[in-house]
Amino acid sequence: MNHFAGFTVPVHGGHHAMLRFAEDGKAEPVMGKHGKPMVFSTELEAQKAVTIHLLAYINGHMRRDGDIAGRAKEEANRIFRKGKMIPVERIVT
Repeated sequence: MNHFAGFTVPVHGGHHAMLRFAEDGKAEPVMGKHGKPMVFSTELEAQKAVTIHLLAYINGHMRRDGDIAGRAKEEANRIFRKGKMIPVERIVT
């Protein structure tokens, strides 16, 4: 299921910023130091953290089947074209 989600959850002492990425089965809280979930004092602070982390992930290296997008195309071009440009001709009928 290719689904991204971000939301907040009220907890004792504040709110958790929760993120779910396409490759994960469930949402996880944003982690702080020592691998502990960060607790934000207000829901707005938690929502800002959701936005920052979700955008950072999406604007980072997107992966396709465990490969960074674009790398597979470069490798295929080297193998099949052997480093040469192949001219493409368009036939109009």
